[in-house]
Amino acid sequence: MVDPAGKARGLRPASCGCAPWITATRAGLLIAMLVMAGGVMAWCGPAQSADQGPEAVTLAPGTQLNFDEAVKIAITHSPLFTKSSLDIDIRRMDETDSRFDLAPPLTFTTTYYVNRPEHSGNSKPYSINFSTDPYNPLGAYFTLQAQKLVTQAAILAHLQTISKGLQQLGEFYLQLDTLDKIAACQRQLVQVSKEILTYSENRLSIGTGTSLEVQMARQKLELARGEQQNIALSMKRTLVGLKGFLGLPSTQDLTPDFRNSSRQVLGSFDPATATFDQAKDRSYELKAVELHKQLQGYNIRLAKSKVLPTFVFTTQTPSPLNATSSSGLYVGLGLQIPVWDGFKRIRNVYRQKAVLKQIGAERTIKENGLQDKLLSISSMIQEDSLTLKNSRTLEELAQLKANQNDIRYQSGDAPLTVVLESRKEVLTIQKETLRRSLDYNRAVLQLRENSGDLGHTYVDEKSWQK
Repeated sequence: MVDPAGKARGLRPASCGCAPWITATRAGLLIAMLVMAGGVMAWCGPAQSADQGPEAVTLAPGTQLNFDEAVKIAITHSPLFTKSSLDIDIRRMDETDSRFDLAPPLTFTTTYYVNRPEHSGNSKPYSINFSTDPYNPLGAYFTLQAQKLVTQAAILAHLQTISKGLQQLGEFYLQLDTLDKIAACQRQLVQVSKEILTYSENRLSIGTGTSLEVQMARQKLELARGEQQNIALSMKRTLVGLKGFLGLPSTQDLTPDFRNSSRQVLGSFDPATATFDQAKDRSYELKAVELHKQLQGYNIRLAKSKVLPTFVFTTQTPSPLNATSSSGLYVGLGLQIPVWDGFKRIRNVYRQKAVLKQIGAERTIKENGLQDKLLSISSMIQEDSLTLKNSRTLEELAQLKANQNDIRYQSGDAPLTVVLESRKEVLTIQKETLRRSLDYNRAVLQLRENSGDLGHTYVDEKSWQK
């Protein structure tokens, strides 16, 4: 136990002949205490920083974040990336542990005997022993190399999490842009519904309309207003989701710049240029499988090294329980050779080789899965593109019809309701076109992520290597 001043507490003064033991083991105890204190300090440091987490982001009032600026904040502060980022730190600490395991662990043991045999030849009431655990240098080396690959695999997992997260961030911006445009259409729909209600009330007042027409117009206006409120709630929910994704505090005002979101999020990516070979080269998942294959190679070497004898080392003083009167330190070296283990170590070598074959099959499965996914997304993009094209054609047709009805109204050939209903139809189809455009952009964004273009654009994989 160590107080803040660094002084040891809880050790009672020696008595009853304990002074020789205290003098002889003082250096060893001091070393042990310093090692334990250093270990506690080293352990507490990372734990405290992990608990504190990343610093909160504060934005100046009125700051507008475009997609690229939001990406920078998300990579360093998004809670979605915290777990995988900390996993890299944990693996690097494991790697450090393996590096120190290249030297055999040394254990210091001291024993003080309160009572001893009367005819003991050793006058000292204590014994000291320095010893190592069974040490396998090849096994320690292979474990370190394997741990390095585990760290690299953790980095790839983190980069894959970032790539998936950036796809989610892009969807936030695409959805906000679409909702904003749909809200503008809905405001016009509400205005047209008001004009229809006013027209119906005027017709009722002059005796050319009925109260049923007025009631229907009023109900349609309420429906339009209800839809307007739903769109506003969806916009609010999306903004809250974006704020939480970026790791911003709940009190932080956020004004995302989502104008031309498709250009911001998709950039110059062309779905027609996405190839399977490029996706394979950039796939974090396939790179992780390759690392797993190399890791299994070291596991095989480690299993083989366990068949070899291990080294042991010890240095100790004579035991006070012996009748000899010798003194000093005695050094011993030896080998530890398991005699019988039911051939478990031999079978473990074959077991690790079988796992290596499984990893080879796993890579083939993942490559086929990636190819199927790319083909599926490409088909989805084609379908969404065709649906969007048809929706735009219907919008143009409705606009032409609205222009025709407006001409008829100006010439006195059609009532005002025909013109207003045509406007409603155009606005309704425009809203549908915006939704179809969102579906198309989402599919393209998904293809950009699966092809590796999204992660490759915003994350430098080499910068994570240390």
